[in-house]
Amino acid sequence: MSSGAGDSYQIIWLVRRLFRALSQKSNESLQKCGVTAADRAVLEFLHPDEELSVPDIAARYQVSRQHVQVTVNSLVDGNLLIAKDNPRHKRSPLISLTAKGRNLFSRIKKQDLEIVDELFSTISAKERRTTQKTLNTLLAQLK
Repeated sequence: MSSGAGDSYQIIWLVRRLFRALSQKSNESLQKCGVTAADRAVLEFLHPDEELSVPDIAARYQVSRQHVQVTVNSLVDGNLLIAKDNPRHKRSPLISLTAKGRNLFSRIKKQDLEIVDELFSTISAKERRTTQKTLNTLLAQLK
């Protein structure tokens, strides 16, 4: 293995650790709001005024329709989402945020931005741009 490959492997290893640490931090924050990471993802897709069917949400979230349906059902039961008739498909209603869901996601997003601001407070704008460019390049190569 070349030294470049060793460095590259270390970067991937760090990205994995960073992902796990960010997931843990996010889960702790979401727990205080009474929602899961899956709930948050669905709320985000619909924020602020999007109307999507469960299959549309599943396609964007890249998970099974059944998984999204379970999450949506729970959020509807919690009065965070509402299902409306879909003129394009009788059996697949359009899902949107209630005022309660919109307010909750606005709070979650505000908390997220505070965490991100703190996390990046010691990293220069130039370093952020370089990191973003590198990560975008890696992601593009995986697609």
